[in-house]
Amino acid sequence: MPTWVRYAAGIGLWAIGWGARVALIGVLPEQGFPFLTFFPVVMITAYLFGIGPGLMCAALSVGAAYVSFFPHQPGAFLLLTQGDLIALLFFSSILVVDCLILHWLARSRQVAAQRERDLFEITNNSPDILTRFDREFRHLFVSGAIERLTGKPPSEFLGKTNAELGMPPALCEQWHASLAQVFEQARPVSLKFEYDGQIFATRLVPEFNAETGEVKSVLGVTRDVTEVDRHERALEANDRLKDQLLATVAHELRNPIATMSSGIHVLEREPALSDPGHRALGAMRRQTQQMTRLVGDLMDLTRIRAHLLTITHEEVDLCQLIESAVESCGELSRQKRVQVNVHWPEMPMSVMGDSGRLIQVFGNLLTNAIKFSPEGAAVTIAAMRSGPFHTVAVTDQGAGIEHDMLATVFEPFVQAPAGRSQQTGLGIGLALVKHLVEAHGGEVWATSAGPGRGAEFFVQLPAAGR
Repeated sequence: MPTWVRYAAGIGLWAIGWGARVALIGVLPEQGFPFLTFFPVVMITAYLFGIGPGLMCAALSVGAAYVSFFPHQPGAFLLLTQGDLIALLFFSSILVVDCLILHWLARSRQVAAQRERDLFEITNNSPDILTRFDREFRHLFVSGAIERLTGKPPSEFLGKTNAELGMPPALCEQWHASLAQVFEQARPVSLKFEYDGQIFATRLVPEFNAETGEVKSVLGVTRDVTEVDRHERALEANDRLKDQLLATVAHELRNPIATMSSGIHVLEREPALSDPGHRALGAMRRQTQQMTRLVGDLMDLTRIRAHLLTITHEEVDLCQLIESAVESCGELSRQKRVQVNVHWPEMPMSVMGDSGRLIQVFGNLLTNAIKFSPEGAAVTIAAMRSGPFHTVAVTDQGAGIEHDMLATVFEPFVQAPAGRSQQTGLGIGLALVKHLVEAHGGEVWATSAGPGRGAEFFVQLPAAGR
């Protein structure tokens, strides 16, 4: 509404108030109740047209009352007695306060109405279906997206349960069981279902009574995930094919590598072999050993992903396992001239697990630490007690790991940058470590101060007899 229209309307209402007061002169005393008709017109003006027109109407009303409805006393201040002057000031202030209160009230209602319109537009334009249920599983609210799915307006859902709306019994039972779980356990619940050939995912969230803390209603957000589900199924199928391919490749490589290892072993026993031949065979032997470890890790990883790896649980000495792992890395550490330091308490430290697999865990961590350390550096493996757990830490002084890679470094086929990518390998050693440690009921994590500042890997296993 234009500003001049609002002010003109205020003047018009003021004129009506003045005319009404003049019309009441025969009913009321000519100079009594001066503000009787001005109060409503000022309040209406302030509420409908804003604070500016309201204050203008109040000022005109005070002026009109002063001129027409107050007795004037010559010689008095403003020609008013002290009582009339106080009354004029009092009623003037009341009019101003009324204008402010009604303006704020009108603004609050406008803001609330605008927010309600915005919320209505958001919920109706959202592709997600928003619903709210009471304890009898009746719909308290349904967003406009439901009409695009069912062809029914939201009003047809209000006050009705899914069963009353004709939902298939099996689906209705799934919904009611999920809603009952939210009301009983007061925590969010997710469900996935098929309707009319489409796949939907719903998140049910409890809404609490502020006074009692009980669940008063449940808010549901339902989304069409048909395309997402299709892509997930395709990814799962591709993942299975990848695992099958890796298992087949690893299996097919075992025999040729075993044949090469046997041949190298026979040739190394040849007495007439020259020094260059010995060196060449030594290099071949180390590479075949590396390939054997890679193929073994790859087969183990595929077995784990297919839930085919068997873990035995017996009480084993953790320090002996570490010693065996250090021995298995002895040739690599001598080749790189890396010193491996071992520290553990004097008291025995036992865990329940598969000794071969735990040696594999610590061996993989030590191999990584040695490979990524510069020549002449030191690698430390230390065991310590941590309450009901035993913790083993492997620390190197090598390439380090970027902070954003720490969360993904244990994923299959992930290799951290910062100089580590220049090393050979498939990126499955740490993934295998994670799976094996978790199969023993333990936890593994890594820390690093950043690229070029080394890294530290921790393995935490439950102590035997815990």
